[in-house]
Amino acid sequence: MGQLAHIANYARLRDAGRCTIAGVFDLQTDLAAAVADRYAIPRVYTSLEELLADDSVEGITCIQQWPNNYSLVKQILAAGKSVMTEKPMVGRLDEAEELAALAEASGLLYAVGFMKRYDYGVERAKELLAEVRQSGELGALVMVDAICNGGDWTFGIEDPIRVPPTPGMPPLPPLVPTYPDAVTTDLQRRQYDWLVNIFSHTVNLCHHLLGHEMAVRTATFVEARALSATLTAGETLVTIRGGQTTAHEWRESTTLTFERGEITVRTPIPMRRQASAEVSILRPGRGRFITEQHHVAPGWAFFQQAEGFVAALAGEVPLRTPASAAVADVRVMQEVMGVARGADA
Repeated sequence: MGQLAHIANYARLRDAGRCTIAGVFDLQTDLAAAVADRYAIPRVYTSLEELLADDSVEGITCIQQWPNNYSLVKQILAAGKSVMTEKPMVGRLDEAEELAALAEASGLLYAVGFMKRYDYGVERAKELLAEVRQSGELGALVMVDAICNGGDWTFGIEDPIRVPPTPGMPPLPPLVPTYPDAVTTDLQRRQYDWLVNIFSHTVNLCHHLLGHEMAVRTATFVEARALSATLTAGETLVTIRGGQTTAHEWRESTTLTFERGEITVRTPIPMRRQASAEVSILRPGRGRFITEQHHVAPGWAFFQQAEGFVAALAGEVPLRTPASAAVADVRVMQEVMGVARGADA
């Protein structure tokens, strides 16, 4: 993800004259050097401290597994740098609230990598939702059904650079995830890892579309391979569900059901370049119902996300997923574990 979904896109922006890549750092020094060579990055930092001391750096895209985010983001913000991490933000609500407050107090940007907010099809769905809410033609929004059954998420994208361990280098430090208080067993930890890896996207997209925080009512796991949760957003019922399954493509959709129609968003394979979400609307018309398919420009949400972070650093646009918004996602996932059935084995 660090190489293909992030560095490669900043390299495209750099080559178009829209940003500068100051350097790259990784504990695996040979890997960092190989990546720098591949993307014509001029500097390989020898330590995190050296990177943080570089006054030319305005923002850092810190792509780590989520258990590292809390510690690293605190250091980056303390050094006066804006930052982007992948999702999920962190493992606990108190950590999320702390980091969001640090970013706000320092006047820095902290972006969380929910790239679906930058998808052109999702943008169109937001516009349609605003239109039908204003017109009232579809009536009240009564339910949202968000499904992710997984499948192939890579779409044959090229492999990232990999190198053997650097001789003489110490082993990479172990991950030390922090979990909500309700997560105490090995099964619960596996369930939470799956929840935040897959369904943090689903939760965030629902928050984005609805513009309303959600409260968890029920949640049921089957081992760590199926989940069904019910939530409410004001007067609207929300279901979030899915299973760990395999298929030839990524299968993910969100349907917003009104009294007299529907809006459906089918989000694309995550690593498929130049594919936007498919959007349809079912609406009444002259004694019948009509389904309209809305075709948007092809694009890659990861690239648009990189554009958005660069533009936000330049003060041109606000972030679409600042840490202050992502706190709500962490709250929902923590609430899921607090009420979940099938999570006590």
